[in-house]
Amino acid sequence: MPILVRMLGKRELRKRVLAVRRAMAPAEVAERSRAIADALTRLDVFCSAQTVLSYIASKDNEVDTKPLVERLLAEGRIVLVPVADGRGGLAWSRLLALSELAPARFGILEPTPEFERRVEPPHQAPVLVPGIAFTRNGFRIGYGGGYYDRFLANHPGPKLGLAFERQIIGCFDIDPHDVPLDAIITEAAVYARQGTAG
Repeated sequence: MPILVRMLGKRELRKRVLAVRRAMAPAEVAERSRAIADALTRLDVFCSAQTVLSYIASKDNEVDTKPLVERLLAEGRIVLVPVADGRGGLAWSRLLALSELAPARFGILEPTPEFERRVEPPHQAPVLVPGIAFTRNGFRIGYGGGYYDRFLANHPGPKLGLAFERQIIGCFDIDPHDVPLDAIITEAAVYARQGTAG
């Protein structure tokens, strides 16, 4: 059941949805994350991709991408993970093993300097997008830094949000810089914008 949010600002929405997500037990996060990964791997735009851009879950009960990333690496696919570039944007680094990661700014897992291998992401590579709250028509509320919005505005590949069903909200005010995602994948459904993901 989506949270009704017509009168709430983004700051209050972040607070409320984060509280709901933080209340999830670790076993529930793991189980629902597995279901989301299974749904994701059934999407043509994902299963046909040789390169995948993926965040690494690191805080506040985000959808856990680590088992999925390990599976992709075992399949020989290329996984690129985000690195804050120091200018308010995202760079991407090729990951060869989860052991190359350590907490960086804001507690986000990034490759340590000796394992950073920056590459330009392929234009059609799908990007897995984290967030705090999502609408069924593809909009998201992130953590407020705008890192993903700036990247997504110039990335033509499939934009796939990963969320627990309880992060789906009714609506919120859209800002000019908000970039719609092509699909939101939850443990219960795939919410695809018409003609975008499949």
